[in-house]
Amino acid sequence: MLPGRERKLVTTALMLGSLLAALEATAVAAAVPTAVGSMGGVSRYSWVFSAYLLTSTTTVPLYGKLADLFGRRRIYLIAVALFVGGSALSGFSGSLGQLIVFRAIQGLGAGGLMPVAATVIGDIFTLDERGRMQGLFAAVWAFASLVGPLVGGLLTDALSWRAIFFLGVPFGLISAWMLNRHLREEPPRREHRLDLLGTVLLTLAVTLLLLGLIEGPEVWGWGDPRTLATLAGAVLLTLAFLWQENRAPEPMLPLDLFKSRVIAVSCAGNALLGALLFALTAFGPILGQGVLGGSATDAGALLSPILIGWPLSSTITGRLMSRYSYRRFCLVGGLLLAGSGVALARLSAATTRLEVMAILFVMGLGLGFVSMPYMIAVQSAVPWRLRGVATGSVQFFRSIGGAVGVAALGALFAARLTQAVGPGIDANALLDPGKRAAMGALEIGHLSGAFLLALQAVFWGVGAIAIASLGVALLFPGGKPRDLAWVDPDPIAASTEPSVQALEMPH
Repeated sequence: MLPGRERKLVTTALMLGSLLAALEATAVAAAVPTAVGSMGGVSRYSWVFSAYLLTSTTTVPLYGKLADLFGRRRIYLIAVALFVGGSALSGFSGSLGQLIVFRAIQGLGAGGLMPVAATVIGDIFTLDERGRMQGLFAAVWAFASLVGPLVGGLLTDALSWRAIFFLGVPFGLISAWMLNRHLREEPPRREHRLDLLGTVLLTLAVTLLLLGLIEGPEVWGWGDPRTLATLAGAVLLTLAFLWQENRAPEPMLPLDLFKSRVIAVSCAGNALLGALLFALTAFGPILGQGVLGGSATDAGALLSPILIGWPLSSTITGRLMSRYSYRRFCLVGGLLLAGSGVALARLSAATTRLEVMAILFVMGLGLGFVSMPYMIAVQSAVPWRLRGVATGSVQFFRSIGGAVGVAALGALFAARLTQAVGPGIDANALLDPGKRAAMGALEIGHLSGAFLLALQAVFWGVGAIAIASLGVALLFPGGKPRDLAWVDPDPIAASTEPSVQALEMPH
């Protein structure tokens, strides 16, 4: 355990890293509609998010494994370097294609940023302290939620959407410097073998799946041989990945972990949470700027309620979680998600901005109530040497849910928008402030109606996912936190903890 002063400085460094990720989630989302509108290619809108999610998704389990093998500090520094570099490159993008590629580089860093930080918190704080610390990190997200969308929108309107990508760079550099200086650790020295084949198979499988979902309905058509081939390839590569994980000496995603009901339910729940969060982050600004008729600042502000509700309920959960069962918080959150999801699915032309923001606030509360129990329960259900890969697994499923959710809903959005807009009309113009100012009222009304029809289909999908999240919450095991925590069978031999194959997973 680190000395008190060092723990505070390490925690501060990780909070700055969390702020970096939070600014990406809040401020960047407000700028993307304007960026896509100015460079053209609204049909490729979801790729700006999916490219980031693709690389951040497939590298999460690998980062968790690397953190267990080589130490948290070294891997965290690599993740920050990739994230900051990708952010700066995104700001210099000269085309939509370049922005998508640089967002993928940014995602390579994001894959390690949050899970490694969460693992460090699990290392340096006790079980009773972790809930309070997660509440502290939730406060960081609350701050970013308040200022991120507004700052993102203001910078986009006043300067350029490019300025958003440089916003978090100073926080990343300071975070890396502080952690490198104050986190002292001695990773266990043992021979290891990285599951590179598993990583490659998973990356290819997710890439083909996203390609089929995004390009299939809009560019090729569902019945086109290219669509069928990419989706079939995704299935075959997924099966090959599972085969590899069963035979690898040190798999990137140990399948035996999922014998634990706590871990299995938490990962399934996080997949649905990721789909909800990233779908709303991607399509909320489109609603604010394209349908409700606002600037980039207004579009960013529309996301504030969900990003305020989440940290608020996370803070409450962190303070009370040690007294009650994880399941109780999961059920409260699941009910809030299901109710707000149904309300969002009923979006119409008569729905006001205030009503949308109220719905998103309730959904944010639900996300906070369920996300923290899922994370803390998993970290507590495994020994130290598996905490990194277990934490990475939870983050992985949240990212994979977000990637697939955004891709699938993005395909639905693009197909409905193309159908509603009609031939020969540039839908991108509605998202470009300069072009929109030159349009007539009838043209704006037609395009806004087309965007509304497309978004209605998206929010029906969001409602279905929210209801499914309640179903998963019902499966979470009961019992207070200590009843579900891992107990070392031989506390004296702390350096010889059992491998994942030897774990008994009774939960």
